[in-house]
Amino acid sequence: MEADDEVHSRAFDESTRDPDPANDDIVLRRVADAGELIAAIPAMLGFFPHQSLVVALLGPHPSKDGVQAIGAVTRFDIDSAADPAETPGLTRVLKSICLSQNANSTLMIVVDDRATGAMTAGTLLRHLAQAGIEPSNAWWVKRIAAGARYQDLLRPGRDGRVDDPRASTVAFAQVLHGHQIRASRDELTNLLAPNPALTDQVRSHLAAAVSRYRDDLTAAHTPDRVREQRRNHIVWVLNQISTAEELPSSALDLATTVALLRDRTIRDIMYGLARSEGRGAAEALWRQVASVTDGRDRAEAATLFGYSAYHHGNTVLAGIAIATALDADPSHPMAALLEIALGERLPAEQIRVLAEVGVSVAAELGIDIT
Repeated sequence: MEADDEVHSRAFDESTRDPDPANDDIVLRRVADAGELIAAIPAMLGFFPHQSLVVALLGPHPSKDGVQAIGAVTRFDIDSAADPAETPGLTRVLKSICLSQNANSTLMIVVDDRATGAMTAGTLLRHLAQAGIEPSNAWWVKRIAAGARYQDLLRPGRDGRVDDPRASTVAFAQVLHGHQIRASRDELTNLLAPNPALTDQVRSHLAAAVSRYRDDLTAAHTPDRVREQRRNHIVWVLNQISTAEELPSSALDLATTVALLRDRTIRDIMYGLARSEGRGAAEALWRQVASVTDGRDRAEAATLFGYSAYHHGNTVLAGIAIATALDADPSHPMAALLEIALGERLPAEQIRVLAEVGVSVAAELGIDIT
């Protein structure tokens, strides 16, 4: 554990992966004190946490001697975390994360705007201490907002105010790389929420769309013609993606997209878009498809979306998407593999090979998706 005054005098460094897959350098963002650290939490998570326990793990920086790096930021529902019955499970999770991140210090922030918030935070710390988890620093704040007062739970009297979360250097860096900071976790979950009315419309076109694609391949006769047909359909999907952020697809176009994603070759290529300039537009289309399908089709779209998020280091959003995929289809193989990777906290670069395969398959068909 660090000395009490060391945590306050030394700058924190958040260690994250650069969203550019061609750049494997670690991006360092300095967080100077508790007020700035708390203000940076929404940018680290991708949303503003409410009624939450947020745990940040400090460990030695991989390349800078004497510098502590935040290797992981994890959120828990505060009511579950503070439940004595959940303490053993929470302790196991925290110890596992600490081990995987080579952490030597733990920072805890309780965000709870209820009248009992400070009391809940104190109770939680006592339960964790009894289980052998003692953070080097812990704070309670009603909400993460500019000027909100935080309370130091371990050192009475060392309270302060939260900096502006929207103006933090971490938030700036995240927005610069195209990461939105949502008002709540629910906003992330709602990105893949079903659209029942449009689902019925898409379903009415789906059987015909599947038949058309199957008939196109059957009529091709020769391998070269099959290759050409598949290439034409991939180009069609890419055209759909090019307008997905500005113009939602029609029910007929969405049904056609669903039918084409059932082709493994086409689906494999779509993973390559995670490393392309058009990955935001691709994510928009995957969200649309996931919202109007169920079963395996919903799982395919949610997994494509989750993989793209994971590829760019947004593990919170990736986890939500992969959970959505497995809820739609518990046996989905790619979603299951990504769930394991997320659970073991594998860094994004270790799953980027999937995108490289997609780019290579597309190139074999004469299509550049970079």
